[in-house]
Parts: sequence; structure tokens; C-alpha cells
Amino acid sequence: MHDPEIKYVEIAGFSSEVRDGTSSPGVSSAIDLCNAFSKATFPLLQSTPKHQNEWPSMTLKLPDLPYAYDALAPFMSAETLEFHHDKHHLAYVENGNKLLAGSKYEGQSLEDIVKNAYADKVAGLINNVGQHYNHLHFWQWMKKGGGGKKLPGNVQKLVDGYGGFDKMRTDFIEAGKGQFGSGWAWLAVKDGKLEVVKTPNGENPLMYGSKPILGVDVWEHSYYIDYRNARPKYLEAWFDNLINWEHVEALAG
Repeated sequence: MHDPEIKYVEIAGFSSEVRDGTSSPGVSSAIDLCNAFSKATFPLLQSTPKHQNEWPSMTLKLPDLPYAYDALAPFMSAETLEFHHDKHHLAYVENGNKLLAGSKYEGQSLEDIVKNAYADKVAGLINNVGQHYNHLHFWQWMKKGGGGKKLPGNVQKLVDGYGGFDKMRTDFIEAGKGQFGSGWAWLAVKDGKLEVVKTPNGENPLMYGSKPILGVDVWEHSYYIDYRNARPKYLEAWFDNLINWEHVEALAG
């Protein structure tokens, strides 16, 4: 079994190889890519339960999706959610639990682990527990029939203070497009004001002293099956059709 940190080296190398290719694979190739990626990088997934809550003694648990796998189609397919949730998020949970066991972070709140691991520069926890935190909200930041310009009260005030909806949307999508390699684009609140930021790998605004209220995953496993290498199209479709502004409001309140 590989060390969790080495797994991230493998992930980065695999992802880079795809991005640097001279041609885009077809749909079947993308499916083979994800299958090969999961087997090579997360070998334990072949013999572990589908849902982490089957192991109640674990610190981190994989939640069920708050909707059916096909609920977000055509903007995010059932196949993407099956790979993303059932394989990738589960791997972060398993690796995170192994790294937490017996450590000084065991028993801390999820938010505290994320912030303290970053302060201590513990790369394995930053990426695995950070990604667990990110994905717990990512699933809730989406819903069938989401998106649109009608925003809840607190979010609307923050967006107005930022410069308006169109500016916020443009800056958010540009942040996602501009994140080199794997990472996230975010709406975050710092000192009562909205900001748009991007982070690499599993990092998030909590680690930088801000409060994340919306994030989009720009790791390739979040969009490659549906959009291949067209990250801008994924970001536009995600923003305009999937955002669950009610969850953003709950975090902004």
C-alpha cells in the first residue's frame, strides 16, 4: 500500500499527463481513464464498503448524496457522481482516518483539523481532510434546478457589496479557469466582505482565515467524463444550472 502523500504525487502526475496530451480522449477513453486512475491510486477501494458510515468508529464518514445520482443531469452525469462521490471522496475519508488515528488532531472538530493541519504544514491531512471538508459542502452546493440570479437575502447583500452579480459570476468562473492544475474556486467572506479566491489541491479558505460559502471543484474527476478538457464549459454550466443558493445562504448567515 502506498503512503497517502505519495498517492497525491501519483494523482498529480496522472492528471498532468492527461492535460499535456495532444488529443482529447473519447467518452469511452475517459471512462477507462477514471477506472484505471482509481485502481492504480486507490487500490483499497476494491474491498471496502461503499459508504463509510458502515464503520461508525471512524472519525470521518462519507455522507450519502442529498439527491439521486442522475438528479443533476445533463449538467453533471450519474457516472461522474458515482466516480466522484463513491471512489474519490471515499478515498479522502479512508486516508484521512488513517492519518488522524493516534495523532494530536484526533477528536478535534473538522474545521479545527483543517486549520491546524495547514498551520502545521501536515500535507497529508491538508489534502485528505481538507478534501473531505470541501466535498461535504460540494454535494450540498448543488441541486436539481439550481443556479439563477435570484439570491437569498444575506448572499444578495454580500454580492451587492462586491460589485454585483455579473462581476461576481465572471470573477468566480475566471478563478476556476485560472487555477493551474487541481484545486478549487471559492466565494468566501473575510471581515464581512465577499471575496473570490482559488486554492490548489485540497486547500480551502478556512486555512487562510476566511469563511468559505461556495466552492467549485476543478479537479479533472469533477468534469472530465462530461466535459472532457473543457473546464470553462463545466464552470459555466455548474454556476448557471446547479448552485444551491440556499446552502450558500446557510453558510453566509
